[in-house]
Parts: sequence; C-alpha cells; structure tokens
Amino acid sequence: MYPNSFTKHLLIVVGLTVIAWHASLGADTPAVGPADIALSFTSPFDGTQQPYRLYLPSAYDGNQPTPLLVAMHGTGGDQNKYFDDAAYHNGVYKQEAEKRGLAILCPFGNDSLNRPTEWRGVGEIHVLAAIEEVQRRFCIDPERIVLTGQSMGGTGTTYLCCRYPDVFAAGIPLASTYGHVSLVANLRHVPMLYVHGAKDWPAYAKTGPIPLTKEMERLGYDGTLRMIPEVSHNTMAVSTERVVEWALQQRRTAHPRHVTHRAYFPPHGRAWWVEIQAVDRIGWFAEVDAKIEAGNQIHVTLKNAARVVLRPDAGLLDLAASIVVRLDGASVFNALCTSDQEILLVKDAARWTAIAQPRRIASHTDPRSMIIGVVEQAPEWSGDVETTLGNWLTDAMRDISGADIAICNKGHFRHGKHFRGASVKAGQTVYLIDFINWLRPSESALATFSMRGADLLEVIEDNIRDKPGESRFLVQVSGCRYRFDRKRAKGKRIVFTDIEPDREYKVVCNSSAITRTDILHLAGRYDQLAYELLEPNILSAAWYFTNKHKGKISARLEGRVEEK
Repeated sequence: MYPNSFTKHLLIVVGLTVIAWHASLGADTPAVGPADIALSFTSPFDGTQQPYRLYLPSAYDGNQPTPLLVAMHGTGGDQNKYFDDAAYHNGVYKQEAEKRGLAILCPFGNDSLNRPTEWRGVGEIHVLAAIEEVQRRFCIDPERIVLTGQSMGGTGTTYLCCRYPDVFAAGIPLASTYGHVSLVANLRHVPMLYVHGAKDWPAYAKTGPIPLTKEMERLGYDGTLRMIPEVSHNTMAVSTERVVEWALQQRRTAHPRHVTHRAYFPPHGRAWWVEIQAVDRIGWFAEVDAKIEAGNQIHVTLKNAARVVLRPDAGLLDLAASIVVRLDGASVFNALCTSDQEILLVKDAARWTAIAQPRRIASHTDPRSMIIGVVEQAPEWSGDVETTLGNWLTDAMRDISGADIAICNKGHFRHGKHFRGASVKAGQTVYLIDFINWLRPSESALATFSMRGADLLEVIEDNIRDKPGESRFLVQVSGCRYRFDRKRAKGKRIVFTDIEPDREYKVVCNSSAITRTDILHLAGRYDQLAYELLEPNILSAAWYFTNKHKGKISARLEGRVEEK
C-alpha cells in the first residue's frame, strides 16, 4: 500500500472516511492537512530510498509552523507501525495528534537487510536525515520537535537525545531499557518523560529509566518516570493522551548560556555552540562545560578533550566586541570572533592555545566523518564454539578494564536466526558508522565484579546449553581457557580449564549481560552480583583497542574455548 517511490499514496481523513489517491509531491510542493503521507528520502549512508510516514493534522495549513513528534518503532516494526498496527492500538498516536494539531513523523529503523539498528549507526543517521527532509518540505516548528519511541525506539530515544540534545525539545522513551548514565549530563536542557508499564520485565526499568531518572534528579535536571499500574510492555492504550499533551508543552532551549556536553566519539561531540573535536584518552568520554558570563566572557572547563571549538552565539554575546575565553580559570583568548568565525582550543602537551578561524560545521548525517581503522582479518561471530569476534571483544574489554578475565557471548547480538550487526571485510576502511553498525547493539557500559574461580566455572557451565538456538549463550573468554563435553552430566561438563577454583578473579563483561536474564545465565546469581559500572562502554573499548593496535582490526581463533 505504501510504495517507496516519489509518487505516493496520499491519504486524507474526512470524518471516518479515508480517501486515497496518487499525488506527485515535488520537493517544494505545499500540503495541507489532514494528510497521512507515505514518502521516502535518499539515504546519505548508502543511497537507498528510505521510507517514512508523516501525518499532518487538520490544523496544518503550510504557513504556520507545526510541532512535530518523531515516533520510532520497536524491534520488528517499521515506519507504518504507529499508523496502522493493532499492537500500537491502531493509530492512537495519529488520532491524538489530530485532536491537538500535532504532526507525527515515523522513520524506518532497520538496515538494508532488515536488521534492527537499535537506532544507532545507520539508524541514527536515518532519523536525523528524515527530520531534515520533513523540515525542508513542510512547515515544521524547529523549536517543538519531540522524540519518542517504543521499546527499541524508547531506548533509541535516550541514545539520540544524549548525543544530539540541541535537536530536540524533549524526549519520551516508552518501555525503554539500558542507557549511558555517564551521558545524562548532556540532558541539562532536554526534559525527559519515561513511561513504563509496572508489569514490564523488571530489567528494562532497572537498567534504563530508573537509574537514568535518578541521575537526572541528582543533577537537578527535568527527568520523570511514570510507572503505569497493571500494564506490561506496551502502555499506549492508557498513556498516549498524556504523552501527547506533555509533548505539546515542550519548547527547545535554543540559546542556552550554560552547556555541558560529553562524547566518546568526536562526531557525537557537538551541541549548541560547543563541539568536542578530539578525545585525549580514547575509550573514556571527553567533556566540555561552558558558561557565558558577564563581560562578554566564556568560562570553560574541559575533561579528556584535546581539541574543542566554541561558536559564539550572537544571541548571547556581543560579537562586535572582544570575547574573553577563560579555560580552567586562565585567560586563553581575548579578541574578536565574528559570526562567520569560531574559536579553536587546542591542547599541545600540557598547554592550551586558542585562535579564531573560519566557522566550519559538519553535517550530523555525514557517514564518513571519522575513520576508526582498517580490517586485516575480520572478527566475526561465525562458529558454534570459539569465535574470532568473541576473542577480539573480550580482549578489548580486558585490556581497557585491567580485569583478569573478560567474558561475553553472542547473547543480545543475535536477533532471531541472524545477527543484529553488519559484517566487516578484510581490507575495509571502517568509519564510525560502520563500527557502530558492526558491533550493534552493544553499547552498554562495561562492568566489573570479583568472583572465585569455582563460581566463575559454574557460570560458564550454566551457559553450555543444548536446545536449538541456545548456542548463543556459550561464553567467550579472554585471560583463560576451557574445554567442555556436552555428553557429560551437567555440573561435570568442563573437562579442562586453567581457571583456578580457589583464586579470586576480577571479571569484566558487558553490564547488560548481568542485568538481563536473556543474555547470560549466572547459575542462580542473577540480581546478586556486586558489580561496578565503568566509564568505558563496549564500543569505546573497541575503539581504544583498535587505536592501541595502530588502527588495525584483526582476530584469530586461539583454542580458548574448545568442545571435546
């Protein structure tokens, strides 16, 4: 019903009647509401046509800017989910938007092979590109763009709001899960409303909305968690009206005097008038905290940054007068910076210098903005026992954490019969977007815990499973070896290991592996491990490891895990 071409079905709702006809919408063709339109844009990543649905309410006349709710679907969904699907209550969001004069944009969150992106990598670029496309073609209020999503889309809402906080007026994650608590600092000017069913799987709230809103409360930010009684994973039937009302109350902070922004990767380093362009210690986040003070001054504090740009906001500073930049209390710049210039701060050894230079702003949707490295021998998940990607990831985790042993498995990397991540090939130059696409959805923080060798062996054996599809639980390791025999009785399946039963080990893993029961079995220890969350996450640890090996990505089988 919704072909991916420039000639689309335009649906106009009149009362309870839906009338459909073909309309060729040119790039600048105005439209009036009510209209339910299926459109597409050209992907900046691979040139494919990417579908999206757009609803324009009756109040839309093409002249007055209209608020926009960007709604991202969950795993297994598509751009039509919010509009037509019974699981999403048959277009209840569209119905509520019509009542309140709100436009709704629903992008597509899977890649070219229909793998869920978790709204990362190509997924995040497509969200941003869809927003840009709709703003170009329709009269959208840039100060009233609110982001929301269900399940995978809810988790993606936190991800995108933390990385592009100046784009959105607010975020409304529904039934979301893990997020980076360390990046919550970026939400100083982005209110967040988390909506969660009280009967939803506890791990979802426990690893996402609960710690995220607690951190927002600690920082004095506007973060709210609404737990809906007697409801499970999907709250739309009872929460949509309040969600849409809340969305309409939000306005983007366009000219903040105080900006705090953290980023693990430079392409995620820009927010409002500051930008982190280089990280000093790869693997850990860099931070810029900048305030505009009286006297045409900018006071800046930096952490783990090697190169930062300030783009003075004419709405906050007098660009006809000298601007003073004080970095960690010391004056580093006192000169003019015109509207077509920016102030570059560069760290040289222990000294910072600052100069005015021509203003350059890269696009958020540039897929080739950062090179990570080059593949020599591609790490991959193929293999039922030891895998090269398991070896490579656990080596990276153990190296950055200093742990004795690192563990992981295919767990959440797998979706049905396929892996969520795209593959990389020998000889390939890997850009950041390729890196994210390859390792998705793995961007949870790393966690460490202490455990006796005998207990660790119980955990490893608990993941030697026999049912079809359960091979994904088999533990991959760094810092140790083991051999197992499936023919033996449970409890006696590990026939060789160099793990010492009485030794205490520091173990590192993906934090999701010990907070979600569908990723790693813990031999009865779920919710009992005392663990510490680390600042690096798996993706930043992988960049650290690649950089340590001079940009070369390579892995091989080493007999760490063997089956007799």
